[in-house]
Amino acid sequence: MKILVLDPFHGGSHAQFVTTLAAGIDADWTTLSLPARHWKWRMRGSAAWFATQHVDALRQDHDVLLTTSMLALGDLIGLCPQLARLPRVLYFHENQLAYPVRPEFSGERDHHFAFTQILSGLAATHCVFNSSYNLDSFLAGAETLLLRMPDAVAPSWLPDIRGRCRVLGVPLELPDEVPVGDGEDRHLGPIVLWNHRWEYDKNPAAFLTGLREARAAGARFRLIVCGQRFRKCPPAFDAIESEFADCIVHWGFAADRGAYHDLLRRAHIAVSTADHEFFGVAMLEATHFGARPLVPNRLSYPALFPSVYRYADDTSIGGELTRLCRSWESGRTTLRDDRRALTRPHTAPCLDAWRSFLSELAATPCGPNRVASYTQPR
Repeated sequence: MKILVLDPFHGGSHAQFVTTLAAGIDADWTTLSLPARHWKWRMRGSAAWFATQHVDALRQDHDVLLTTSMLALGDLIGLCPQLARLPRVLYFHENQLAYPVRPEFSGERDHHFAFTQILSGLAATHCVFNSSYNLDSFLAGAETLLLRMPDAVAPSWLPDIRGRCRVLGVPLELPDEVPVGDGEDRHLGPIVLWNHRWEYDKNPAAFLTGLREARAAGARFRLIVCGQRFRKCPPAFDAIESEFADCIVHWGFAADRGAYHDLLRRAHIAVSTADHEFFGVAMLEATHFGARPLVPNRLSYPALFPSVYRYADDTSIGGELTRLCRSWESGRTTLRDDRRALTRPHTAPCLDAWRSFLSELAATPCGPNRVASYTQPR
């Protein structure tokens, strides 16, 4: 089985996804990638870059093409028509139809990127989403966007894409170790973890508000704040670092994966306040190592975590943190626990599902039948 991977945004969970597949599935992998920066330019220009800078690699004999929705797949097929004879898997880590818009942009979405993903879906033979929420929000958003178009929209576009869709999660490579217990120092309060990207869509302002409310209510806690930081950082992080300096036990990105896992092993409560979460790698990782998840009742989280771990809305974060901190400090609650039953479906079973899917595609004979077919309007 020969698999060609084009990853135009190779970093973070995108790179981890490719690495885990390649390490866990016996195949001849060819991976072409670009660094995870300038995402808009990646969507605009990566197809032309791969087509012109990797001519020989793209002309080799492959069984499956796997790329992500960060690449304009229609552009790639137009520039490299020989790839139209392959099964073409378009993997949606995210979708631009449901991605939150920065407040400074007055809520107006750049629909060009969303429409590029719709066209990529038409150029793919298989559209794979990392969660049902991702799939459902994409299809709903695509229907709304296409209704805004003035004319020349074939009624078959969305049904064709829908017929090619399926959900396959992100396979996680995690050690199968039993999480250790709650530890000592209850008088200092539990360790609250933030392990997400330091960007606006993860809603750090709500996390800051929750911490302030918990402290004002008399709750004691310690903080681990990690996750990838970029050049532009929301001001909430400066406020957290300043106001809660006395209880910070770790601050900043843990570049080494072993060091990152060690931080997760110390955490008692892992918090998400995300406005955007199409899957939830960070929260699953923290849960796997024993932290008690505290997530909003929205996005992909209802499919990952039972209701006991979900809070109603951002106004209730402070109250939930206060309740958990006080209960733990008094000894009434165990926060760190073995919750691997929540993460196990996303490890080996998920990788097995990917192996079966790709093997089935690779076994399909080469020929014109691999070119996407479009339903003629009636």
